[in-house]
This record gives sequence, structure tokens and C-alpha cells, in this order.
Amino acid sequence: MPLIVDEDVARSASRPTFIALSLFTMRAMEHWKLDVDDHDDAMILVAIVAISSERLLRMELSPEEKALATTIKPERLARCNVSSIASATGINRETTRRRVNALIDQGLLVREADGNIAFAPGILQRESILELFRRQLEAVARLANELIRSGVLREA
Repeated sequence: MPLIVDEDVARSASRPTFIALSLFTMRAMEHWKLDVDDHDDAMILVAIVAISSERLLRMELSPEEKALATTIKPERLARCNVSSIASATGINRETTRRRVNALIDQGLLVREADGNIAFAPGILQRESILELFRRQLEAVARLANELIRSGVLREA
């Protein structure tokens, strides 16, 4: 069932819709922040997922590759470096470099010989990440249900 935005309802109910979207964004960042010290680190982790993995959405994935429990071969991922992370997050390059180094020291990330930044092996298969995934999905479902109830989202 594809959903669309009802522009008239969205405009007339823009305040509660904006509040719901803001709460969703805050909740999502709180979930990402569970394994790191602050929001900048959380943004860096989100950026690494987005930069390195977006192309997977355009690929034919095997049933195993569709599950987080399966490690994706590095050659299927896009390259990610400090500059691309800084650009994606809006965090200045030097701060990004320091934060990435700290996340490497914590064992969450690795820097490959060619400068590529990636999640450390096994990180995305941790139970805490699967819990993050579950919490994020629940937050998306709550937001979608609220926007459907208000009429902002409706079936196409």
C-alpha cells in the first residue's frame, strides 16, 4: 500500500506534523546515541551507514544479505572517508577526524590501509545494533500511524 502526503492536510496541520517529525528525529538520534558518547558520534555512525551502504538499496541482494546478521563483502560497499563523513554531517573535517579516531579507538570503526572508514567486523551483527534496528522500526511505525491518523499520509 503506497502512501502519499495529502498536501492540504499537511499544510493545515503543519504544527502537529512538525512536532511529530521533530520528536521522531530526536527519538531516532537518542537510539543511535546508546552506544556512543554524543550526538556528533551518532551522526558520524549514521553517515557511515548511509555513505557506504546506500548503493545496496539499488542492488539485488541475496536473502542472506538482506539480514543484518550477514556481513556484506566490502567490495559491495561504497568508499567512505573523513571528508565524505564531514560533508554528510556538517561537522568540520578536523572534528570529524578526531571523532572517527576516537570511534576507532573504541573498536566501533576501522580505518583500512587506503583510508576507507568502515564498521569494525561484527559490529553490525551485535545484539545492541539489532535492538537499535527494532527501536528505530517501532519509531517509524509510530510516526507513520500518527500521520495516517491525522490524514497527512494516506493511501495513493
